Amino acid sequence: MISLKVIARRLDYPEQVLFHHQQAFVDQATVLVTLRAKSDSLDIPFTSVEVPDERVSLDDAVASYLFNSQLLSKPDGKMLIVVPEECRQRENVWRYLSDLAADSASPIDEVAVFDLRESMRNGGGPACLRLR
Repeated sequence: MISLKVIARRLDYPEQVLFHHQQAFVDQATVLVTLRAKSDSLDIPFTSVEVPDERVSLDDAVASYLFNSQLLSKPDGKMLIVVPEECRQRENVWRYLSDLAADSASPIDEVAVFDLRESMRNGGGPACLRLR
């Protein structure tokens, strides 16, 4: 049987990034410690990008479809986040994403926006982003 460690090395992921809201998990601190420990035991780098509630409320995250976004690895080792147009239309969400991309400590250094309203109306969801 192939271990997760071997699979991760075969896939050659430079980093595993969890993009999530501050209120995403019950007992979030414990969840993140557990994920980090499991990743460390498999020798897989892990980064948590936590969206603070004071920057983006849960209501704004839902309304903007922020977590229907997709992270893509770039050749330079950084990441691009692909987000729906609704993220740009909500000032606080767009400001957060712009600040995130400008932060040199962030694994995400670029934001791409797509208008997915028609796809979303037709039942699209996260798969819409992969089709663009």
